[in-house]
Amino acid sequence: MKRVFFPHTMIMPVLAEALQAALGPMTLYHPLPEAVDAQTAKLAEAQQIELAFPCPEDGGRLVAAIASFRSWAAAHGGRDLAGLMGRGAEPPFFGADATSRIVAEIKSGHRAPTAETTTERLHRSRLLLMLAQELDARRSELTADWRSLEAQERRMREELKGEDKAVTGGIGAVAPSAAPAPLHMLTARIGAWAQLALQSEDWGGTSPAALFLTDSAEVLDYVTELSAADPLLSRHPVSAASERLRAWLADPQGSPPMTATPPPATPALHLTLVRLPGMDTPGWLRRLAGLSSTDIPGPDRHATAEGVFVGSVALA
Repeated sequence: MKRVFFPHTMIMPVLAEALQAALGPMTLYHPLPEAVDAQTAKLAEAQQIELAFPCPEDGGRLVAAIASFRSWAAAHGGRDLAGLMGRGAEPPFFGADATSRIVAEIKSGHRAPTAETTTERLHRSRLLLMLAQELDARRSELTADWRSLEAQERRMREELKGEDKAVTGGIGAVAPSAAPAPLHMLTARIGAWAQLALQSEDWGGTSPAALFLTDSAEVLDYVTELSAADPLLSRHPVSAASERLRAWLADPQGSPPMTATPPPATPALHLTLVRLPGMDTPGWLRRLAGLSSTDIPGPDRHATAEGVFVGSVALA
């Protein structure tokens, strides 16, 4: 069974390690080889994840568009970014001639929306994923800094043990939540990821059974609202010793097995899993991408008997 981590283009090393140990390496679809961050590249080199580039072409245009956006953002100091992004297909920086388009639009006023071609839609989706990755990287750095401060605080508390001075409060009281932060522009991000994933050769011909995992409960909720879902597991502890679950992933017949042996005192992962019955992967991805219903194949076109499996994971 193909195992895919979504809708992010990067993953925390501790989560990648836990998933690799429990379920095997996850595949991450990425918009551009040149945009892979150092941490993700290191995980791929260690074979803890598999990087895939469904559409590696036209990298120069993407890089130029990112540079134009950064120039625009620097000039505007971040003002009205939400309004600009809300224009969907119309942000003026989403093209190779971004600067000239911005000038032309200012002179002529807002232009009427035009229908996107498939190539333009894919280009916009890849660009959005690259911008989102920068936000992910900043959040990852912030989380790492907080964890470092918490570790330093624990060491200081250990050193103060036995002294008369009581230690109260602490950085933990103001530290950000360990749970994944809500995704900004949820539907846009998932749709952009689905546009990219649709280009993968993994889904050609007879679509194989697939498992899509996220570290966001919000993403899983959104997915299950789009399609009827059969619940299979709810926050089930998964450890590196879950051989029966890995065997089921290789041949998903019936319901997934519960852990054969008692899990460790602090299991590495909690897994919530649902099945989308009668659904094939290309059709599901088209639905996530927001394509019209006429573009979504019927359930018997390529659908496997098992359907599509989607889940969320949380570090214990």
